Amino acid sequence: MAKKLKWGSFTHEDLKVDHEDDIYLDFPFLTLNSMGMDKARNFKTGPNTVRSTKDHVDSKVVGLTGSLFYGWDRGSWPIPCMLMEFKIEDILMNVKEAFDRRHTLKVCTHSEELSKLDVEVPYAEYVRARPSSGGLFNLFLDNSILTMAAMWGNVFGPIPDDAKDYNFVTACGNILNAERERDVYENPEDLLDRDFIRQMLLYMGCFTRYNNNDRTINRIVTGIIDAILDPDSVATTRTQNNTLKEFEDFLDNDPEWGQHNSQNDDYCFIVVPLQDNDSFCWTYSERILTKTCQNEKKEKDKITKVILFNEGNGLDAKRIVASRQKFKKRLNSSWYARRDNVIGPIPNDILDLKDSFRRSLSDLQLEVWYYNQLETESEPVEMLIDEGGVSEGGA
Repeated sequence: MAKKLKWGSFTHEDLKVDHEDDIYLDFPFLTLNSMGMDKARNFKTGPNTVRSTKDHVDSKVVGLTGSLFYGWDRGSWPIPCMLMEFKIEDILMNVKEAFDRRHTLKVCTHSEELSKLDVEVPYAEYVRARPSSGGLFNLFLDNSILTMAAMWGNVFGPIPDDAKDYNFVTACGNILNAERERDVYENPEDLLDRDFIRQMLLYMGCFTRYNNNDRTINRIVTGIIDAILDPDSVATTRTQNNTLKEFEDFLDNDPEWGQHNSQNDDYCFIVVPLQDNDSFCWTYSERILTKTCQNEKKEKDKITKVILFNEGNGLDAKRIVASRQKFKKRLNSSWYARRDNVIGPIPNDILDLKDSFRRSLSDLQLEVWYYNQLETESEPVEMLIDEGGVSEGGA
């Protein structure tokens, strides 16, 4: 294990790094201004757009907690930040906006041991640079540049594979959506030029991340443009509530819900650990339909209330939505295949009898809800479960 500097016993001058170790040395829109020390609680962090989520990634926090307990790795680069102006209780103040190492700050301010110590951490303060070759990038908001820098930091950090293709789509999409709303560009549509977006990806480390694979980079460019121009796309939507602990706390504390296989006077609760996988969705739709039919027989007036939670794809908004759509499709096909097989032998000339057996999916005592895992969702959303179709080969 690398030597650790114990909390409270060091300053930035004790680190075994200098300006030549700066991973942002080749990032053209920021320049290192100074280094220093400050309380971890004095830093601000915005949405974790480069991870496609609003907050932290739980696995990152868990991994860092044990390491940081013993102190600061003396070969680790300081917290990169920029002084930003924020209004706090109607007073304008300059606050250090950390654009990387948010999980380090999370551990320092929220872990039981380190929060009690109120630790000081080393920081590297940057200022904007506007090179002569910067073009439209020189007009970007500070937040847009910091998002680009954060993705650059992920690529050139310890684990480059942490930067996924959908992270580039989310980050670029959010930046370009914000910039296109401003009136500083002569032609805002220039921001959607493929060559400009490729250049943007270059400054975010994408070319390095994918070894200059032109096919992959072009696919990401297309994904960014599609996400911005398609009003129904969620590719630029950040995720939230993506950890199992957050979900279980919700089930424990919300009076309208209960844990899996529990019930109250009105509902029988089922929790589905959803994934963007067709066979997985098929398996759970079959189980739910079977359980719903059993509950209608045994519990009479109680409604089977299902909630879908996707932990496996919890950082990818597109896959969260895709898993919901696949589940809904499978739920419909499973029900109508069953129903039509049962009523098929009934002669068509006995229409009254046949119609009495033609029960729709929405006729079941069943509710299916999405757990609010997209930043656009403030609470669980009920699914309109019935597509109103008839399965292939049905009567």
